[in-house]
Amino acid sequence: MTRALRAFFGIAFAAAVAAVSGAPAIAMPTFGEAYGISCATCHTAVPALNAYGRSVQRSQYALLDAQILKKTAPLWVGYQANYDSQAGSPDTHKVILGNVAIHAVGLIGENWSYHIQQWLENDNQGGGLDTAWVSYNNVFKHNGYIELGKLEVPAPSPYSMWLEIAPFNLPEVTVGEHAYQLDANRWGAKAGYNHGSLSLDAAYVGSDADLNGASDFAPGNGKALQYRAAFQHTKSPLEVGVYGTTGTFPISDGLTDRFSAIAGYLQRDPTHGIPGVLLVYQSTHDGYPMAGAISPANGRGYTLDIYEPIIRDRVVVGFRREMTDDGMGTVNQYGNVDLTVQIAKYLRIYGEAALSGSNAGNGVDRVGTPAWRAFIWWTMPVTKAR
Repeated sequence: MTRALRAFFGIAFAAAVAAVSGAPAIAMPTFGEAYGISCATCHTAVPALNAYGRSVQRSQYALLDAQILKKTAPLWVGYQANYDSQAGSPDTHKVILGNVAIHAVGLIGENWSYHIQQWLENDNQGGGLDTAWVSYNNVFKHNGYIELGKLEVPAPSPYSMWLEIAPFNLPEVTVGEHAYQLDANRWGAKAGYNHGSLSLDAAYVGSDADLNGASDFAPGNGKALQYRAAFQHTKSPLEVGVYGTTGTFPISDGLTDRFSAIAGYLQRDPTHGIPGVLLVYQSTHDGYPMAGAISPANGRGYTLDIYEPIIRDRVVVGFRREMTDDGMGTVNQYGNVDLTVQIAKYLRIYGEAALSGSNAGNGVDRVGTPAWRAFIWWTMPVTKAR
Protein backbone atom coordinates (compact mmCIF):
# COMPACT_ATOMS: atom_id res chain seq x y z
CA MET A 1 0.00 0.00 0.00
CA THR A 2 1.48 3.37 -1.00
CA ARG A 3 2.34 6.05 1.53
CA ALA A 4 -0.09 8.43 -0.17
CA LEU A 5 -2.97 5.99 0.15
CA ARG A 6 -2.17 5.32 3.81
CA ALA A 7 -2.38 9.04 4.38
CA PHE A 8 -5.64 9.16 2.40
CA PHE A 9 -7.31 6.59 4.66
CA GLY A 10 -5.82 8.14 7.77
CA ILE A 11 -7.08 11.61 6.94
CA ALA A 12 -10.53 10.22 6.07
CA PHE A 13 -10.86 8.42 9.39
CA ALA A 14 -9.51 11.35 11.37
CA ALA A 15 -11.92 13.68 9.63
CA ALA A 16 -14.77 11.35 10.50
CA VAL A 17 -13.84 11.28 14.17
CA ALA A 18 -13.55 15.06 14.24
CA ALA A 19 -16.73 15.78 12.29
CA VAL A 20 -19.32 13.22 13.34
CA SER A 21 -20.46 15.16 16.37
CA GLY A 22 -21.65 18.08 14.28
CA ALA A 23 -22.03 17.04 10.64
CA PRO A 24 -25.69 16.82 9.57
CA ALA A 25 -26.92 13.68 7.85
CA ILE A 26 -29.07 13.70 4.76
CA ALA A 27 -31.17 11.34 2.68
CA MET A 28 -31.20 11.11 -1.14
CA PRO A 29 -30.73 14.80 -1.96
CA THR A 30 -34.04 15.69 -3.61
CA PHE A 31 -36.21 13.56 -1.31
CA GLY A 32 -34.32 14.62 1.80
CA GLU A 33 -34.59 18.31 0.90
CA ALA A 34 -38.34 18.06 0.27
CA TYR A 35 -39.15 16.10 3.43
CA GLY A 36 -36.52 17.67 5.69
CA ILE A 37 -35.41 14.24 6.94
CA SER A 38 -32.05 12.65 7.67
CA CYS A 39 -30.45 10.00 5.48
CA ALA A 40 -30.99 7.46 8.29
CA THR A 41 -34.70 7.42 7.38
CA CYS A 42 -33.93 5.43 4.22
CA HIS A 43 -30.25 4.48 4.42
CA THR A 44 -27.92 2.47 6.63
CA ALA A 45 -25.17 4.45 4.91
CA VAL A 46 -25.70 6.22 1.60
CA PRO A 47 -26.38 4.65 -0.82
CA ALA A 48 -27.18 1.36 1.03
CA LEU A 49 -30.90 1.20 1.86
CA ASN A 50 -32.55 0.08 5.08
CA ALA A 51 -35.95 -1.65 5.24
CA TYR A 52 -37.95 1.55 4.71
CA GLY A 53 -35.67 2.70 1.91
CA ARG A 54 -36.03 -0.63 0.14
CA SER A 55 -39.81 -0.30 0.30
CA VAL A 56 -39.62 3.18 -1.25
CA GLN A 57 -37.29 1.88 -3.96
CA ARG A 58 -39.54 -1.06 -4.83
CA SER A 59 -42.70 1.05 -4.92
CA GLN A 60 -41.02 3.12 -7.66
CA TYR A 61 -41.24 6.05 -5.18
CA ALA A 62 -45.02 5.69 -4.99
CA LEU A 63 -44.81 5.65 -1.17
CA LEU A 64 -43.77 9.31 -1.32
CA ASP A 65 -46.09 12.31 -1.56
CA ALA A 66 -46.06 14.21 -4.86
CA GLN A 67 -47.15 17.44 -3.15
CA ILE A 68 -44.24 17.32 -0.69
CA LEU A 69 -41.74 16.60 -3.48
CA LYS A 70 -42.84 19.83 -5.20
CA LYS A 71 -40.93 21.73 -2.51
CA THR A 72 -37.69 21.10 -4.36
CA ALA A 73 -36.58 20.70 -7.97
CA PRO A 74 -36.45 17.06 -9.12
CA LEU A 75 -32.73 17.31 -10.02
CA TRP A 76 -29.47 16.47 -8.31
CA VAL A 77 -25.85 16.31 -9.38
CA GLY A 78 -23.22 13.80 -8.30
CA TYR A 79 -19.44 14.04 -8.63
CA GLN A 80 -16.83 11.34 -7.91
CA ALA A 81 -13.04 11.41 -7.72
CA ASN A 82 -11.73 7.82 -7.81
CA TYR A 83 -8.47 6.02 -7.00
CA ASP A 84 -7.76 2.40 -7.98
CA SER A 85 -4.33 0.80 -7.62
CA GLN A 86 -5.20 -1.66 -10.41
CA ALA A 87 -6.88 0.69 -12.86
CA GLY A 88 -6.28 -0.59 -16.37
CA SER A 89 -2.89 -0.76 -18.07
CA PRO A 90 0.30 0.71 -16.57
CA ASP A 91 -0.13 3.95 -18.50
CA THR A 92 -3.70 4.44 -17.28
CA HIS A 93 -4.20 7.11 -14.65
CA LYS A 94 -5.03 5.54 -11.30
CA VAL A 95 -6.67 8.75 -10.13
CA ILE A 96 -9.81 9.52 -12.16
CA LEU A 97 -11.30 12.97 -11.64
CA GLY A 98 -13.85 12.96 -14.46
CA ASN A 99 -17.06 11.40 -13.08
CA VAL A 100 -20.08 13.71 -13.20
CA ALA A 101 -23.71 12.60 -13.36
CA ILE A 102 -27.04 14.40 -13.31
CA HIS A 103 -30.24 12.78 -12.02
CA ALA A 104 -33.88 13.65 -12.61
CA VAL A 105 -36.12 11.80 -10.18
CA GLY A 106 -39.59 12.15 -8.74
CA LEU A 107 -43.36 11.83 -9.16
CA ILE A 108 -45.79 13.16 -11.74
CA GLY A 109 -49.14 13.44 -10.02
CA GLU A 110 -50.31 10.50 -7.93
CA ASN A 111 -49.84 7.73 -10.50
CA TRP A 112 -46.52 8.23 -12.30
CA SER A 113 -42.85 8.22 -11.28
CA TYR A 114 -39.55 8.42 -13.12
CA HIS A 115 -35.77 8.30 -12.76
CA ILE A 116 -33.17 9.38 -15.31
CA GLN A 117 -29.41 9.32 -14.74
CA GLN A 118 -27.11 10.70 -17.42
CA TRP A 119 -23.34 10.60 -17.07
CA LEU A 120 -21.94 13.93 -18.32
CA GLU A 121 -18.46 12.46 -17.92
CA ASN A 122 -17.48 8.95 -16.82
CA ASP A 123 -13.90 7.74 -16.25
CA ASN A 124 -12.58 10.90 -17.93
CA GLN A 125 -14.61 10.14 -21.06
CA GLY A 126 -17.96 11.08 -22.48
CA GLY A 127 -20.78 9.70 -20.40
CA GLY A 128 -23.67 7.40 -21.27
CA LEU A 129 -27.24 6.89 -20.14
CA ASP A 130 -27.24 4.86 -16.92
CA THR A 131 -30.94 4.88 -16.01
CA ALA A 132 -34.11 6.05 -17.79
CA TRP A 133 -37.48 4.67 -16.71
CA VAL A 134 -41.05 5.77 -16.21
CA SER A 135 -43.55 3.85 -14.09
CA TYR A 136 -47.34 3.79 -13.86
CA ASN A 137 -48.12 3.04 -10.21
CA ASN A 138 -51.91 2.79 -10.00
CA VAL A 139 -52.19 -0.98 -10.55
CA PHE A 140 -54.11 -3.10 -8.02
CA LYS A 141 -55.11 -0.01 -6.04
CA HIS A 142 -51.59 1.46 -5.99
CA ASN A 143 -50.06 -1.80 -4.80
CA GLY A 144 -48.63 -2.60 -8.23
CA TYR A 145 -46.82 -0.88 -11.08
CA ILE A 146 -45.80 -1.25 -14.72
CA GLU A 147 -42.45 0.23 -15.72
CA LEU A 148 -40.71 0.84 -19.07
CA GLY A 149 -37.20 1.98 -19.97
CA LYS A 150 -33.63 1.29 -18.92
CA LEU A 151 -34.38 -0.09 -15.50
CA GLU A 152 -33.00 -2.01 -12.55
CA VAL A 153 -33.58 -5.74 -13.02
CA PRO A 154 -35.39 -7.57 -10.18
CA ALA A 155 -32.72 -8.48 -7.62
CA PRO A 156 -31.71 -7.86 -4.00
CA SER A 157 -31.48 -4.14 -3.29
CA PRO A 158 -27.70 -4.15 -2.52
CA TYR A 159 -27.00 -5.08 -6.14
CA SER A 160 -28.02 -1.56 -7.16
CA MET A 161 -27.61 0.50 -3.95
CA TRP A 162 -24.64 -0.44 -1.80
CA LEU A 163 -21.88 1.13 0.29
CA GLU A 164 -18.89 -0.84 -1.05
CA ILE A 165 -16.80 0.09 -4.07
CA ALA A 166 -16.38 -3.32 -5.75
CA PRO A 167 -19.45 -4.60 -7.58
CA PHE A 168 -20.82 -7.96 -6.52
CA ASN A 169 -19.11 -10.77 -8.46
CA LEU A 170 -21.84 -13.38 -7.96
CA PRO A 171 -24.49 -11.78 -10.23
CA GLU A 172 -21.82 -11.00 -12.85
CA VAL A 173 -20.29 -14.49 -13.15
CA THR A 174 -19.09 -15.50 -16.63
CA VAL A 175 -19.77 -19.04 -17.86
CA GLY A 176 -17.96 -19.77 -21.12
CA GLU A 177 -18.99 -16.98 -23.49
CA HIS A 178 -22.00 -15.92 -21.43
CA ALA A 179 -21.70 -13.22 -18.77
CA TYR A 180 -24.67 -13.04 -16.40
CA GLN A 181 -26.15 -9.59 -15.77
CA LEU A 182 -28.25 -10.22 -12.69
CA ASP A 183 -27.48 -6.75 -11.29
CA ALA A 184 -27.45 -4.67 -14.48
CA ASN A 185 -29.59 -1.81 -15.72
CA ARG A 186 -31.14 -3.07 -18.97
CA TRP A 187 -33.76 -1.91 -21.44
CA GLY A 188 -37.10 -3.60 -21.02
CA ALA A 189 -40.39 -3.75 -19.16
CA LYS A 190 -41.03 -4.59 -15.52
CA ALA A 191 -44.11 -5.22 -13.39
CA GLY A 192 -44.27 -5.42 -9.62
CA TYR A 193 -46.59 -5.89 -6.67
CA ASN A 194 -45.96 -4.79 -3.08
CA HIS A 195 -48.51 -5.27 -0.32
CA GLY A 196 -48.02 -6.03 3.34
CA SER A 197 -44.93 -8.21 3.68
CA LEU A 198 -45.01 -9.49 0.09
CA SER A 199 -42.81 -8.00 -2.62
CA LEU A 200 -42.85 -9.36 -6.19
CA ASP A 201 -41.37 -8.16 -9.45
CA ALA A 202 -40.50 -9.55 -12.87
CA ALA A 203 -38.92 -8.01 -15.97
CA TYR A 204 -38.29 -8.91 -19.59
CA VAL A 205 -35.00 -7.24 -20.55
CA GLY A 206 -32.49 -7.04 -23.36
CA SER A 207 -29.64 -4.64 -23.99
CA ASP A 208 -27.64 -2.73 -21.37
CA ALA A 209 -26.36 -0.31 -24.03
CA ASP A 210 -26.83 3.44 -24.21
CA LEU A 211 -29.88 5.03 -25.83
CA ASN A 212 -29.21 3.00 -28.97
CA GLY A 213 -30.12 -0.18 -27.05
CA ALA A 214 -33.68 0.91 -26.31
CA SER A 215 -35.23 -1.03 -29.20
CA ASP A 216 -32.66 -3.85 -29.45
CA PHE A 217 -33.72 -6.81 -27.32
CA ALA A 218 -31.36 -9.37 -28.85
CA PRO A 219 -27.84 -7.91 -29.17
CA GLY A 220 -24.68 -9.56 -27.85
CA ASN A 221 -26.20 -9.61 -24.37
CA GLY A 222 -29.19 -11.73 -25.40
CA LYS A 223 -32.54 -11.46 -23.68
CA ALA A 224 -33.87 -12.65 -20.35
CA LEU A 225 -36.84 -12.89 -18.02
CA GLN A 226 -35.70 -12.02 -14.49
CA TYR A 227 -37.80 -12.21 -11.32
CA ARG A 228 -37.70 -11.73 -7.54
CA ALA A 229 -40.04 -12.68 -4.69
CA ALA A 230 -39.43 -11.67 -1.09
CA PHE A 231 -40.93 -11.23 2.32
CA GLN A 232 -40.13 -7.74 3.59
CA HIS A 233 -41.76 -5.02 5.66
CA THR A 234 -40.98 -1.34 6.13
CA LYS A 235 -40.66 -1.86 9.91
CA SER A 236 -38.73 -5.14 9.88
CA PRO A 237 -34.94 -5.27 9.45
CA LEU A 238 -35.15 -8.80 7.99
CA GLU A 239 -35.80 -9.63 4.34
CA VAL A 240 -35.82 -13.12 2.86
CA GLY A 241 -36.33 -13.87 -0.81
CA VAL A 242 -35.41 -15.56 -4.06
CA TYR A 243 -34.44 -14.20 -7.44
CA GLY A 244 -33.66 -15.83 -10.75
CA THR A 245 -33.58 -15.59 -14.50
CA THR A 246 -34.07 -17.57 -17.68
CA GLY A 247 -33.01 -16.50 -21.13
CA THR A 248 -30.95 -16.97 -24.27
CA PHE A 249 -27.51 -15.82 -25.34
CA PRO A 250 -25.98 -16.02 -28.86
CA ILE A 251 -22.75 -18.05 -29.03
CA SER A 252 -19.96 -17.21 -31.50
CA ASP A 253 -20.58 -20.29 -33.68
CA GLY A 254 -24.17 -19.21 -34.39
CA LEU A 255 -25.83 -21.49 -31.85
CA THR A 256 -27.69 -20.35 -28.74
CA ASP A 257 -27.02 -20.83 -25.05
CA ARG A 258 -30.21 -21.30 -23.05
CA PHE A 259 -29.39 -20.33 -19.50
CA SER A 260 -31.06 -20.04 -16.11
CA ALA A 261 -30.15 -19.05 -12.58
CA ILE A 262 -31.86 -19.29 -9.20
CA ALA A 263 -30.73 -17.85 -5.88
CA GLY A 264 -31.94 -17.47 -2.32
CA TYR A 265 -30.96 -14.48 -0.21
CA LEU A 266 -31.28 -13.08 3.29
CA GLN A 267 -30.63 -9.50 4.31
CA ARG A 268 -30.80 -8.15 7.84
CA ASP A 269 -30.15 -4.51 8.69
CA PRO A 270 -27.77 -3.80 11.59
CA THR A 271 -29.87 -3.26 14.72
CA HIS A 272 -29.45 -3.50 18.50
CA GLY A 273 -25.69 -3.87 18.27
CA ILE A 274 -25.88 -6.83 15.88
CA PRO A 275 -24.06 -6.25 12.55
CA GLY A 276 -25.98 -6.28 9.30
CA VAL A 277 -25.64 -9.23 6.95
CA LEU A 278 -26.32 -10.09 3.32
CA LEU A 279 -26.17 -13.79 2.47
CA VAL A 280 -26.78 -15.13 -1.05
CA TYR A 281 -26.45 -18.62 -2.54
CA GLN A 282 -26.83 -18.90 -6.30
CA SER A 283 -26.81 -21.70 -8.88
CA THR A 284 -26.55 -21.31 -12.65
CA HIS A 285 -27.17 -23.56 -15.67
CA ASP A 286 -25.89 -22.96 -19.20
CA GLY A 287 -27.02 -25.49 -21.78
CA TYR A 288 -24.38 -24.49 -24.35
CA PRO A 289 -21.87 -22.18 -22.64
CA MET A 290 -19.36 -21.80 -25.50
CA ALA A 291 -18.57 -22.84 -29.06
CA GLY A 292 -17.75 -26.54 -29.18
CA ALA A 293 -19.07 -27.33 -25.70
CA ILE A 294 -20.03 -30.99 -25.32
CA SER A 295 -21.94 -30.71 -22.06
CA PRO A 296 -23.90 -28.14 -20.04
CA ALA A 297 -22.26 -26.13 -17.28
CA ASN A 298 -23.82 -26.11 -13.83
CA GLY A 299 -22.31 -23.43 -11.62
CA ARG A 300 -22.76 -22.18 -8.09
CA GLY A 301 -21.54 -19.48 -5.76
CA TYR A 302 -22.20 -17.47 -2.63
CA THR A 303 -21.86 -14.01 -1.14
CA LEU A 304 -21.43 -13.19 2.55
CA ASP A 305 -21.37 -9.50 3.45
CA ILE A 306 -21.20 -8.21 7.03
CA TYR A 307 -21.37 -4.50 7.85
CA GLU A 308 -21.70 -2.37 10.98
CA PRO A 309 -22.22 1.39 11.62
CA ILE A 310 -19.95 2.90 14.28
CA ILE A 311 -19.20 6.36 15.71
CA ARG A 312 -22.80 7.54 15.92
CA ASP A 313 -23.62 5.78 12.65
CA ARG A 314 -21.47 8.23 10.63
CA VAL A 315 -18.89 5.54 9.82
CA VAL A 316 -19.63 2.05 8.47
CA VAL A 317 -17.13 -0.81 8.28
CA GLY A 318 -17.81 -3.87 6.14
CA PHE A 319 -16.38 -7.22 5.07
CA ARG A 320 -17.36 -9.26 2.03
CA ARG A 321 -16.43 -12.78 0.92
CA GLU A 322 -17.56 -14.28 -2.41
CA MET A 323 -17.01 -17.49 -4.38
CA THR A 324 -18.02 -18.29 -7.94
CA ASP A 325 -17.76 -21.69 -9.64
CA ASP A 326 -18.65 -21.53 -13.33
CA GLY A 327 -19.24 -25.28 -13.61
CA MET A 328 -16.42 -25.55 -16.16
CA GLY A 329 -13.51 -25.93 -13.75
CA THR A 330 -12.82 -22.31 -12.81
CA VAL A 331 -13.39 -21.30 -9.19
CA ASN A 332 -12.81 -17.68 -8.14
CA GLN A 333 -12.52 -16.34 -4.59
CA TYR A 334 -13.02 -12.69 -3.72
CA GLY A 335 -12.73 -10.68 -0.53
CA ASN A 336 -12.78 -7.02 0.44
CA VAL A 337 -12.81 -4.83 3.55
CA ASP A 338 -14.52 -1.44 3.33
CA LEU A 339 -14.79 1.83 5.20
CA THR A 340 -17.49 4.45 4.54
CA VAL A 341 -17.34 7.87 6.19
CA GLN A 342 -19.69 10.84 6.07
CA ILE A 343 -17.48 13.92 6.11
CA ALA A 344 -20.06 16.69 5.65
CA LYS A 345 -23.65 17.25 4.64
CA TYR A 346 -23.22 16.30 0.98
CA LEU A 347 -19.76 14.73 1.08
CA ARG A 348 -18.74 11.13 1.70
CA ILE A 349 -15.58 9.12 1.35
CA TYR A 350 -15.27 5.40 0.63
CA GLY A 351 -12.20 3.16 0.95
CA GLU A 352 -11.61 -0.49 0.13
CA ALA A 353 -8.92 -3.16 0.28
CA ALA A 354 -9.66 -6.16 -1.98
CA LEU A 355 -8.05 -9.48 -2.89
CA SER A 356 -9.03 -12.22 -5.35
CA GLY A 357 -7.75 -15.63 -6.38
CA SER A 358 -8.67 -18.41 -8.82
CA ASN A 359 -8.33 -22.13 -9.43
CA ALA A 360 -8.63 -23.11 -13.08
CA GLY A 361 -9.05 -26.80 -12.36
CA ASN A 362 -5.36 -27.73 -12.31
CA GLY A 363 -5.03 -27.72 -8.54
CA VAL A 364 -2.96 -24.52 -8.49
CA ASP A 365 -4.34 -21.49 -6.71
CA ARG A 366 -3.44 -18.10 -8.18
CA VAL A 367 -3.81 -15.13 -5.87
CA GLY A 368 -3.97 -11.70 -7.44
CA THR A 369 -2.27 -8.52 -6.31
CA PRO A 370 -4.19 -6.68 -3.56
CA ALA A 371 -6.24 -3.76 -4.84
CA TRP A 372 -6.59 -0.49 -2.95
CA ARG A 373 -9.54 1.65 -3.95
CA ALA A 374 -11.09 4.88 -2.75
CA PHE A 375 -13.44 7.56 -3.96
CA ILE A 376 -14.95 10.79 -2.74
CA TRP A 377 -18.63 11.31 -3.58
CA TRP A 378 -20.26 14.74 -3.54
CA THR A 379 -24.02 15.00 -4.12
CA MET A 380 -26.01 18.21 -4.38
CA PRO A 381 -29.72 18.78 -5.00
CA VAL A 382 -30.75 21.52 -7.37
CA THR A 383 -33.12 23.39 -5.07
CA LYS A 384 -35.83 25.86 -5.91
CA ALA A 385 -35.48 29.49 -4.97
CA ARG A 386 -37.04 30.25 -1.60
